[in-house]
Amino acid sequence: MSTIIIGDIHGCARALSRMLEKLDPSPRRDRLIFLGDLFDRGSESWEVWREVRSLADIFGDKFTLLRGNHEDYLLSEKLTFSQKRMWDRVGRQATIRSFKAHGHQMEETIPWLKEKCRDFYRDEVIQCVHAGLKTEPIEVNDTQTLFHDHDITEQNRYAGRLTVTGHISLSAPTWFLGDGKTAEKLPVREERSLPEKGIICIDTGCGKGGRLTAMSVDVTEEGAVYRLDSVSER
Repeated sequence: MSTIIIGDIHGCARALSRMLEKLDPSPRRDRLIFLGDLFDRGSESWEVWREVRSLADIFGDKFTLLRGNHEDYLLSEKLTFSQKRMWDRVGRQATIRSFKAHGHQMEETIPWLKEKCRDFYRDEVIQCVHAGLKTEPIEVNDTQTLFHDHDITEQNRYAGRLTVTGHISLSAPTWFLGDGKTAEKLPVREERSLPEKGIICIDTGCGKGGRLTAMSVDVTEEGAVYRLDSVSER
């Protein structure tokens, strides 16, 4: 069984469709994980919502959606003035327009998101968070770190169990060792051994004119391996 991890989509439904066509995931053989930030920035948040909700129904308990900072803005019962301004700066109005064009409101997604969103994912091989973590085990990190943290990539100080993240848009998927200096841009369409430590960030700027990246992880007789795939935003 492959574990397929899809990075930040940000309202780019066409990119998501092309990625799904490329990977052809199936609940019979795959687990599907979304790192969060489904909406905002891109013009197709309603279409993303429709597609991801359908995938959740198809994959059942093999579907995981992480709570990103954009989901956190939407699900928070009360935002400060500065948080509202930040949300507007990072694309809230695009989501409002997308849902309105289809006769809906983005707030309709709240009950489903509350049910489906998880703070993190962890199995025997890999773990995932949207933004960051500072210590292990993963559950002792606060939600501000898990949903909003920038330090995990910008300071490159996490050297614990390998974790896949999104949140910080990069020019290419990148592995951070956690020693404050070692970072490696990773190739796509190439099978590699899965590192044991550090961070692999797969947010490559979808919604900002960049690309949508996904990571497929498999366990072989020789150990865990991964492959990255990428599609353009448009």
